Amino acid sequence: MDGAMYMLSRQITGDDGVTLMQNVTVFAGSATEANNLVAQQFARLRQTSRDKDRAYQGTPAFNVEKIPLDVHKVITIGTTR
Repeated sequence: MDGAMYMLSRQITGDDGVTLMQNVTVFAGSATEANNLVAQQFARLRQTSRDKDRAYQGTPAFNVEKIPLDVHKVITIGTTR
């Protein structure tokens, strides 16, 4: 299997005006493919959602980090209230 993990991250403004960090982890063949997969998924979410949730908009652009599969790395850490 060819490919790598890609961590896409960006700051967004939520519907309540709070700034949030959005992270999406994707397995893909390239950073471009990872961005395209997320864009396609978010477009589907926007079509089926009754709300216009800003979290799934096309902008701002994501920062992309490639994580090769032969490198051990913590991918996601989250804190909730």
